Amino acid sequence: MLAFGAAVAGFLTQPSAPKSPRTARRASDAGVETLYAAPRAERGVEPLYAAPRAERRSERKTTLEGDSRVVTLEKEDPFSAPQLKLEKSTGMEDMLRELREIQGSANRTYCILGTRHCSYLHQQIIELLSYALVLSGNHVYTSGAAGTNAAAIRGALRANSTELLTVILPQSRSKQTEDCQELIAEVTQVVQMPENDALSLDVASKRCNRRLVKETEHLIAFAYHDSKTVVQTTVEAKEMDKLVTVMYLD
Repeated sequence: MLAFGAAVAGFLTQPSAPKSPRTARRASDAGVETLYAAPRAERGVEPLYAAPRAERRSERKTTLEGDSRVVTLEKEDPFSAPQLKLEKSTGMEDMLRELREIQGSANRTYCILGTRHCSYLHQQIIELLSYALVLSGNHVYTSGAAGTNAAAIRGALRANSTELLTVILPQSRSKQTEDCQELIAEVTQVVQMPENDALSLDVASKRCNRRLVKETEHLIAFAYHDSKTVVQTTVEAKEMDKLVTVMYLD
């Protein structure tokens, strides 16, 4: 009996077998968790919750779907639309063409049209413009109405180059006002349109303006936004691929 007890005591006091490094590290981690688990619970700190991997993936997907930045990246860039690119290129070509026309040394034909209700200051500006164009060798076309057209005639006559001024009347000369007849008396190149005598002045003026635009290369118009006849002429001139410059007085 004594021998059996000594054998058991010897077995308990024998050193245990050496552990592998991995087994020792696991045992150490388990010991640390056991050591700090109780103090954390005693301090009232809830243990960290590690959500399952599938649950974390679904939360991340929901966040991305509701993120405004993702939606913004998916929006189509409006500036990349083909129609906008076409408008940009067309506008640039028109601007470059106008610059080439202005810088060119060749003389051109200009049509000056505008409203009858023109202030004295505006008439002086139009007269100076017509005078400068004719003085530099350009040919000015206009009609025989008061206001803008009369100022263009006076400016061209001041340049003393009547061969560079052409006045196209919407009707016969006899249908014009006395002031207009006195003004165009000094003009050598006057074109009448007697075929429009039976028409109203508004319709005859539209036909006359259309003819003036066809005869010239560049239209310079002075108008108000409600000047229907003049504004319509500018639209038709653009459709004819003419250079158009519109000066709105309002």
